[in-house]
Amino acid sequence: MSTSNILNTLRELHVGIVCPPSEITDALVLQLMRIGCSVKQCWPPPKAFDTHTDLVFCGVFEGRHHAELGKLLAQGGVRLTAIALVEYESPTILSQILELGCHGVMVLPLDNHKVLPALVCARSNSEAQARLMQKNAQLQERLEHQADINKAKVLLMAAQGWQEPEAHAYLSKEAMKQRLSMLEMARKTLKQFE
Repeated sequence: MSTSNILNTLRELHVGIVCPPSEITDALVLQLMRIGCSVKQCWPPPKAFDTHTDLVFCGVFEGRHHAELGKLLAQGGVRLTAIALVEYESPTILSQILELGCHGVMVLPLDNHKVLPALVCARSNSEAQARLMQKNAQLQERLEHQADINKAKVLLMAAQGWQEPEAHAYLSKEAMKQRLSMLEMARKTLKQFE
């Protein structure tokens, strides 16, 4: 998602605030509503979101509700953006933030002028991470497909005494003849050798 798309979709965001109610979280709710977001606050962390949620501000407290937050955020999938709300910095808190996979951090008490920049940066980080994960999955799939093609070539080379270019040409020619993809032809060849 481009920067302009992130800015243009801020008003469409469904935001959850998973943090104990306080004057600070009330101010955060008001600031998010001013931005135009749809906001829902809950505490303690629910087992699941009862409505679609794009972004979560989650209170991260040393040793409290960490497992519940982790499960909740994991259910949101790769497109869920998470921003940690912390009262102070400690090695334990920082470790929890990393374990939760948060895309941004805000230290309490909040400054209303820092909410929008944190929201935009976290959303940008989240979208970039989702794109990279999707690209990684595509590359993994491509590698698996190439491995099947290579296995078929090796079997043909061993069975026919061919070199790699000959095995490749055979698979390519047979794939065109049978109107199959190279991968489908390779898998068909692998089944024949089973």
